[in-house]
Amino acid sequence: MKILLTGAGGLLGSAINAAATARGWTCRPMPRPPLPELPALLDALLDGECDLVIHAAANTNVEACEADPPACYRDNLLLTELIATGAVRANARMLFVSSTGVYGAHGSEPYCEYDAVQPTTHHHRSKALAEERVLTASPRNLVVRTGWLFGGPPANPKNFVARRIDEARAALAAGTAMGSNTQQRGIPCWSDDVAARMLDLAASGLAGTFNCVNNGTASRHEYVSEIVRLAGLPLDVQPTSAAAFNRKARVSDNEMAANWKFDTLGWPPMPDWRDSLATYLATGLAVHVNGESAGK
Repeated sequence: MKILLTGAGGLLGSAINAAATARGWTCRPMPRPPLPELPALLDALLDGECDLVIHAAANTNVEACEADPPACYRDNLLLTELIATGAVRANARMLFVSSTGVYGAHGSEPYCEYDAVQPTTHHHRSKALAEERVLTASPRNLVVRTGWLFGGPPANPKNFVARRIDEARAALAAGTAMGSNTQQRGIPCWSDDVAARMLDLAASGLAGTFNCVNNGTASRHEYVSEIVRLAGLPLDVQPTSAAAFNRKARVSDNEMAANWKFDTLGWPPMPDWRDSLATYLATGLAVHVNGESAGK
């Protein structure tokens, strides 16, 4: 399979690239030109050279999206519309990476694909609108909702796990406390697990919207506590409320989702997030966990 990949340098994009290469698939990263130049670039890249476009690039800064909505919709909606249109012209399928946050705050249990989409932030509304454009562009297209991604190299500033280890070490050195939100719940998802399942889905010929998350659920506090425990750091993470973080974005307290479609279709269950987190710390973050700098 020949893939054109946006966001190839990101946390999930790099995992997709590695997984595709391991399967012997061709995975070509797409540069990000100025938007007016994008249609011509897509025509050149897609013309007979691509079976699937995976759009993993996004403006993921939820707080910045609240402060600058036009930039949010430019990056997450308009860019997606242009890519979807280009894929149709080239007769290529498209897989759009979306977020479990699009479900909003109207439920207290993990959301299934048939549940209503009621986003509470500009970021998640832009993703929900982009989903509509992708699915309208072609009945062959896919939307994959995931969330709370972890993985990648420790030097990445957005590496949530590595940064929490750094925060815990700093708290221990200073003799201060470290807190984490007990209200918000979701599912930590390893980028390697999600990338592998996305490629399996693309190869299956299925279309439509799918949740793609690891098994199990956690509060932010439980998640961070498990990171600190697995890193072997003698620090109790203190429970805090969402209000302690003074966020602009009205992010839902429930970002949990269930792989209802995969389960109903008889696909193997995704790994439990705790097992995947332990594997990641023992492999991809082994040097960082052992206290050495990422550059050594």
